[in-house]
Amino acid sequence: MIETLGVRTHGLRRADLERLARNVDDAAIMERLCEAELSKHLLLFHGVLAEAARCFPRVYAELELAGVWEILGRVQQEAPDVFGRLFRMPQLGAWAVDCLRSVTQAHQASPALRVNLSRAGTFAATGGIWGGTDFDLPLVLPDKRLVLPGFRALPVPVQGEVRLRRHKGRLDIGTGGALATLPQPASVRIRTRDGKLSLSVDLDDTTPYLDRYRHQRVEELSARDLRKWSERVAGAWRILAQRHPDTAQAMSTSVQAIVPLRSDMAGSTVAATSPAVFGAIATSLAGDDLTFAETLVHEFQHLKLCAVLDLFPLVMAGGGALSYAPWREDPRPARGLLQGAYAYLGVTRFWRVQRWHMRPDQALRGHAEFYRRCAETLQVLHDLLASGRLTAEGRRFVEVAELQLRGWQRDDVPDLARRLARAASYEHRTTWEARHVSVDPEPVARLVEAWNTGRIPESATCAVVPYRVRPVHHRPAHARGSLLTMRYADPERFRELLEEGGPDGRGALRLSAADVALLRDDMRSATAAYRAEICRGDVEPEVWSGLAVAAVDRLPDAAAAFLRRRLPLVLALHSAIHAIDGSRVDPIELAGWLADVEATERLR
Repeated sequence: MIETLGVRTHGLRRADLERLARNVDDAAIMERLCEAELSKHLLLFHGVLAEAARCFPRVYAELELAGVWEILGRVQQEAPDVFGRLFRMPQLGAWAVDCLRSVTQAHQASPALRVNLSRAGTFAATGGIWGGTDFDLPLVLPDKRLVLPGFRALPVPVQGEVRLRRHKGRLDIGTGGALATLPQPASVRIRTRDGKLSLSVDLDDTTPYLDRYRHQRVEELSARDLRKWSERVAGAWRILAQRHPDTAQAMSTSVQAIVPLRSDMAGSTVAATSPAVFGAIATSLAGDDLTFAETLVHEFQHLKLCAVLDLFPLVMAGGGALSYAPWREDPRPARGLLQGAYAYLGVTRFWRVQRWHMRPDQALRGHAEFYRRCAETLQVLHDLLASGRLTAEGRRFVEVAELQLRGWQRDDVPDLARRLARAASYEHRTTWEARHVSVDPEPVARLVEAWNTGRIPESATCAVVPYRVRPVHHRPAHARGSLLTMRYADPERFRELLEEGGPDGRGALRLSAADVALLRDDMRSATAAYRAEICRGDVEPEVWSGLAVAAVDRLPDAAAAFLRRRLPLVLALHSAIHAIDGSRVDPIELAGWLADVEATERLR
């Protein structure tokens, strides 16, 4: 039966894969990826029913799951467009993935499993209602509500095992009584147009299958909230359609649903996608149209790569080593690095174009974001190529993306944007290194001995020191890093926050005097204050990273450069010296000595 429902073999030509790697948005390529995802959903749906028949034949018969295929076959014949719409639903993919896992892991037919399996019939019912196809099938209702994909929950007078029938346009449930009210669409459809490009998406705040993200979904948006969302989507779409038409066209063929999320804190935007929910973007409501447009681009990149990964294994199986990701606080495996790098490849391209179409008071943000994300993404792609975790297709994919970014690095960027972007980027990386990177204790012990004896080690000790990434308990980003980004993203708000902190700028942000000096570009005072803090006693990793950022700007010499390049080694040696004799040496002096050791070793 599955052969008659449209499953085909899918693939991409090498030229198409390389166009995707260069982030060239092509609606035709995107449509091929969507067709592959449709076939994937068909296979998953078939897999659920096949496993149910194999593992729980009695339940399979009682729920008349074989009849589901017959109904779907008639829907395909009578309304092929409806059939395609049904099997492209993000909700169907989410349900099928979860249900297949439940069936294969279950040891007995629990009531919950029966409910989950009966939902196969709800998709057939939705197809029948949309396409005008009659049906008669059993459902298991856990409560007195009829929940059909694509429709809002409808109160009904029965629960448990019931029959749902459609005959000549009438929908009956339970004992044969016609429903007084037909189910209403589950989500608000937002339609927006700019020129020849239009976007039509469901704002889904109801469907249970899409409530699966790490962040809480907003349930049942008010009329006022719906207006806000509609206006924000329209504003973002206007930006994409006018300035990024290729991206907008490709997005319009594949993004079907936006799932509204609650933000963790006021003023921040959270967003997510899932490989199991192709076609849906989950996001909170951004504070402005430009940020929302960037968010849609970012998450669309994830959707594209998820579809590509369903066709080509770009990363080898297994976790592998963890590495630095400039957009995360935690270490990431190769697969996560590739996902993030591809998302920011799209973001970089977005800002590369958008920065030339912004008001003068906003242009700094565009230039700095382009410069920062281009450099950071390029470094991650370089790390991926060196990881040994890429397949042959993955290596070619990353090489093409890297070549694209290297070309973009030659673009003109104002000096101020470069400087502010570098500071924010340095702060994030050095803070991450201070938190997560540990150094092999053996070479550190030799360096302690050399320091205490006042000599340069005779054997190679500093040039090659093994590092290990250690996942630690999640810690939120330091306020200093967010403010360094705000310096270029929203300068006016940045100045307001420092003023609200009082004369010293510290206030509720819990910044140190050194942090405030750094944020105010007083690198001389910041360097002195961070040095003094470290010399006084145990400090948080953020103090070390602050010193690295301030010293590079203030002291462009070998000591400052070594501090930024190899902060974990300086930190480890400083701690080891203190553990032996209780002394707290000057961190800049220590970094300068290590720079001399490294230079001497390279001459040997």
